[in-house]
Amino acid sequence: MDYDDLAGELESIFNPEPDEDGHHREWPTQRLKDHHGLDFTYMEDWLWEGATSHPNTRLWPEKEPGGDELTRSMDVGRRLFYSALRVFGDSILTYATDSHRRSPHERSNPSQLRFYPPVILTFWSGFEAFVRHSSELMIHTSKDLPPAVADYLRDEQTAVGRKGSVEKETKYRPVLERYAVLLQYSMGYKVDRGNKHWQALDRAKDLRDYYTHLDAMNSRALSSNDVFDFLETVMLGIIWPSSAVGHTLQLGIFDLHWMWDQLRELTGNVLPEGHIEQPFFHDWHLDGQRHMFYCPFTNVDNVKFPNSDEEMGRPPRQRPNVK
Repeated sequence: MDYDDLAGELESIFNPEPDEDGHHREWPTQRLKDHHGLDFTYMEDWLWEGATSHPNTRLWPEKEPGGDELTRSMDVGRRLFYSALRVFGDSILTYATDSHRRSPHERSNPSQLRFYPPVILTFWSGFEAFVRHSSELMIHTSKDLPPAVADYLRDEQTAVGRKGSVEKETKYRPVLERYAVLLQYSMGYKVDRGNKHWQALDRAKDLRDYYTHLDAMNSRALSSNDVFDFLETVMLGIIWPSSAVGHTLQLGIFDLHWMWDQLRELTGNVLPEGHIEQPFFHDWHLDGQRHMFYCPFTNVDNVKFPNSDEEMGRPPRQRPNVK
């Protein structure tokens, strides 16, 4: 498949043609039922979620605060998911078409980090945006919600200041901890931390954390299969509770999973062995040999780590004055 043909295939995935009647109703992929064993009986009703007459479609009262702000930001999570999938599609297009211009040996060579970390980071940001927006919507629309729960979901805590005034302070809580609280108080669903989907979601967070809080002592390669697993795991973090409670937590999540499934099938056809991205120096193993490195610090142990002047016993070079 040449560049233009593959680009056309990707465009048909990200912008599919509407149904014959001009409408579109999202639907779970067969994989979610067969491979993951999830039940979506609740979606078989003729009245689809998001329709104006659906019981979960409600009216925001006139003059009720919060509605304008929540509406303007309601698609951020979904668009971040979509953006990450588009970037992943770009990686498929690049690596599949580039492979035809390289020798068989070169095709198996990993690439430098380019597409995969941004996909990971952006997709996880979509999940965090979903949790944040859903939490704020629940806080605004629920009745009898304990104030402590609202504070927890907003990363706040109420404290008494030095002058005796009641103040709000920022207190960060991990997103998965907030998500568990959100599911409990918004749906009455208590997360089993030993659940396979929750455990996988926790591992996905660890992968995201690798790039935001780099473990500098652990160079890591990332395959296209790793990215596929990560993307589905994050979506399952929304889809699996939806199946459990009988309500879709985020409209559009099944369309996104369908796009993911189509990308997976396409990749199997054009990149059957997948692709790997890794740091440029990932395969360098110095085995304790002496080597040069850049070190901009002023408190270096110059006996153990000499520069070239110190190594050769030359007078140190004059550095420009820094004010």
